Amino acid sequence: MEYCKNCEVELDNDMAFCPLCGLRVGEEPIPVNIPIEKHPDFRDKTINEIENLSRTQKLKLIWKISGIILTSGIIVTLGINFIISQNINWAKYNLIASLVAFANISIVILFRKKPLILIICSLTSLILMFLTIDYFNGDSNWGIKLGIPIVTSIYVLSLVILVLIRISNQIGFNILAVVFIAIASLLLCIEIFVSLYSHQIIILKWSLIAGASLIPVSGILFYVHYKLKKGIELKRFFHI
Repeated sequence: MEYCKNCEVELDNDMAFCPLCGLRVGEEPIPVNIPIEKHPDFRDKTINEIENLSRTQKLKLIWKISGIILTSGIIVTLGINFIISQNINWAKYNLIASLVAFANISIVILFRKKPLILIICSLTSLILMFLTIDYFNGDSNWGIKLGIPIVTSIYVLSLVILVLIRISNQIGFNILAVVFIAIASLLLCIEIFVSLYSHQIIILKWSLIAGASLIPVSGILFYVHYKLKKGIELKRFFHI
């Protein structure tokens, strides 16, 4: 049994050419100059170098790459805005958003093992972003009346879920039920803040419908969790 000297495909005895690359049996392959960056050994070496990095080194690499990308985006958008308008107007929003994004990436890397500090620092950065946007817009107060309350609700509910996970003796369907309740609460908060911002009064419609759909599901999940905690198997519980 022979093998192709180019692609190492197994060849039958009656074959004159390789069925894969077309090289004549017994013929030597023509050497091809492959750029080093495209060579398989080079790619494998690069991948291995990344895989051999420690977790801290990988996070530091992500932090550096994120900083380079966001800085490049800031410079490009500021340059385009100035060239087109001879002024900096819309690009300043990209500037503040990019800075907050980089701040949050840094916060996650630094405080990934301290969720409470992470949430507080991240929320603070977003509040500062909304206040800056309000400052750029003049007297609109969109961030104070709408952006900050909604974002704060998201972070508070996330913190509640984390606390419940920490203090829960058994994690299962109960956490999923809490998540559904948190989503229903968030939708209710969003409609309250939007209606206050738009109409100066609280008008509840779609959030009540969503809550009416999610709360019963949460109740079922709590019940299933309670039954499973008592040792009842799923097959017997669902009569399978």
